[in-house]
Amino acid sequence: MRKLALDLGTRTCGFAITDDDNIIVTGLENFRFKENNFQAVIAKINEYLIQYKNIDTLILGHPLRSNGTKSERTEMVENFQKMLENKFHLDVVLVNEYGSTIAAENILIEAGFKRKKRKGVKDKLAAQLILEDYLNYHFKK
Repeated sequence: MRKLALDLGTRTCGFAITDDDNIIVTGLENFRFKENNFQAVIAKINEYLIQYKNIDTLILGHPLRSNGTKSERTEMVENFQKMLENKFHLDVVLVNEYGSTIAAENILIEAGFKRKKRKGVKDKLAAQLILEDYLNYHFKK
């Protein structure tokens, strides 16, 4: 069964997905939406659930501070987690995303991406990194 990961922001959401065997992670999209219009994100998730019929878990980046404390954005993501659980009746797993966006930015800089191009793929790459962290923890012990 596949896993779908999200790197949720207030105006963008990066998506990544595993293959059926949970070995390969692929970035799907850097989805833009009106600020705080999370219903648009839910509609996009629904599209992916229809397209990939065998998704059993949603992985959601959990934005904790470096010292592990919560922020306003953390609470936004936790509320979104509850919305997803109620809407889709799937497991929604929070994965600490601390540093994932910075790591994605650095990877893109090292690969020679210009600023404008980085902006269009950074969240998708961050979702890939979050999903890889999840897989490394849960499947490769």
